[in-house]
Amino acid sequence: MRLVRILALIALCLAFTPTSALAVTGYDSAYSGESAFVMIDAGQTQSFQVFFSNTGTTTWAKGTATEVDLAACLADKVTCNAQDSTDSTWNSGWLSATRYATATQASVAPGSLATFAYNIKAPSDATGTHRFNGDLVVASSGARIHPEGYYQDATVNAVGSVTGPTPTPTPGSTPFPSAPPATQPPATPTPTPLNFTISPWAYACGHTTFANPATAQDTAMAADGCPAGDIAGTATAAYNSTTGALALSKGGATSDDLAAGALVGGLTHVTTASFDVAGYCGAGAPRINVTTGAAPGQAGSVTHFYGCSANNTAGHVSITFANAASDGSGNGGVAPTDTVYQISFVQDELGDTTLTNIKFNGMSQ
Repeated sequence: MRLVRILALIALCLAFTPTSALAVTGYDSAYSGESAFVMIDAGQTQSFQVFFSNTGTTTWAKGTATEVDLAACLADKVTCNAQDSTDSTWNSGWLSATRYATATQASVAPGSLATFAYNIKAPSDATGTHRFNGDLVVASSGARIHPEGYYQDATVNAVGSVTGPTPTPTPGSTPFPSAPPATQPPATPTPTPLNFTISPWAYACGHTTFANPATAQDTAMAADGCPAGDIAGTATAAYNSTTGALALSKGGATSDDLAAGALVGGLTHVTTASFDVAGYCGAGAPRINVTTGAAPGQAGSVTHFYGCSANNTAGHVSITFANAASDGSGNGGVAPTDTVYQISFVQDELGDTTLTNIKFNGMSQ
């Protein structure tokens, strides 16, 4: 889980402060992922989306005394219900100057996943990278329910350089452009398009790395932005396109602010998924997250998730996305006609696992 992210001397003072002292009775949460950081042009609007699981005993109900909001925090990660002055001008339809959004779902029962989505608009004179810090609070009181130090970054694109003039050929030089050879080289064969793509990622303490292989480390040190109460561990994700094996690993502890996974691209509709699993297969991981309803970061988007153990028979996991009982989010499953905006494998429970024979809609990659 993500706790308070603090700087230098403040971190040393608070490194051993117990989280429970800041909790609100009946309320608790667990960070479950976020949309990517964005590149943005001055004057442009972009969206952020972050997911938190309700791990408390109280249902978060929009418009009632138990509503939970995503509040803005200062860079110290301690002062919330406040906004840095340099970022306040990016407000684009937030709940208020100090609250980004409430959950897109009408109610989020214990054990369910909540989606918080909000827009930012870069001022016309914006430059550099701007960080939007936040944490979940009880809407009626502003009390943080589980400080985790969430943030997302927006980097303003630099003004493009001017293209130089095309050089004029010197008389007597090689014709410009060069004359074609007498014999044309053989055409490069066009590769067969994939049915879908798999892009590994690893996450730790607020940072996501996309690579193959991808590695991230939770150092359990507040100075590195990691919760001091975590157990140091490493997350890795690697995909072998030759064998079709996706290897995911998380060390440390399940509660660590650490995860491995892979984005699945190229699919706009899904009916089924299947894979063989060797190694860890728990209730919540490895799982498949599917976002429907709207693009990530837009109001109306819904995240569904499908766990491993409930769909596993003798090492073979088979998922029918429309089956509401298989959708651990409680959001009713994904219909074949629903437009899919994002799919991701997620390993955020302690263990090592390897997925092979991965198929979506009955098709291999």
